Amino acid sequence: MAEEISSKVPEAHPMNGGDGPNSYAKNSTYQRRVVGVAKELLNKAILEKLDIDITLLSNTFHIADLGCSVGPNTFYSVENILEAVQSKYQIQGQNSQIPEFQVFFNDHAQNDFNMLFKSLPENRQYFAVGVPGSFHGRLFPKASIHIVHSSYAIQWLSRVPEAVVDSSSSAWNKGRIHYSNSTDEVIRAHETQYRTWSASCIPGHKRLCMED
Repeated sequence: MAEEISSKVPEAHPMNGGDGPNSYAKNSTYQRRVVGVAKELLNKAILEKLDIDITLLSNTFHIADLGCSVGPNTFYSVENILEAVQSKYQIQGQNSQIPEFQVFFNDHAQNDFNMLFKSLPENRQYFAVGVPGSFHGRLFPKASIHIVHSSYAIQWLSRVPEAVVDSSSSAWNKGRIHYSNSTDEVIRAHETQYRTWSASCIPGHKRLCMED
């Protein structure tokens, strides 16, 4: 029986929509620079770790961008991934086996998906799908996504680790909302929660999950 998908709507804080002077689309140049800086690392990860043999059973390669907002940065990230995947196929002499691409753009339901889809590149080499909902829960069927990408998004926690807010715990973070310069115990508490989340997000299957 398929796992039950929660209908609970979590608190959301989407980026400013539209394309006005205060919109995310017009005020995200720093995030775009990070995408550019991360491109080399992304290429290296895909070329070294992507096993294209597991993709040959399907004619479609699935990519998910978690926390896509309204663009254009998500489109740059996706284009970088596509280029790296295509290069991987070419290097291994599989030019004729390069699949079609389907990209799932995910963000909270309150995200301005209208702006996102109005901004889609005209010459894109993929089929675009919008996936509203929190990535702290299940968004996709098991083993359905080949590459999961996120830039400036998965630092948002599903919840604060209990030990971090317990003053009697060695991992107590003294009320701070960050763990910079914190103790090893605080850092381990966050790492444990992250591993728990990632295991439930992409359960039991070898996939690439990368964050800028």
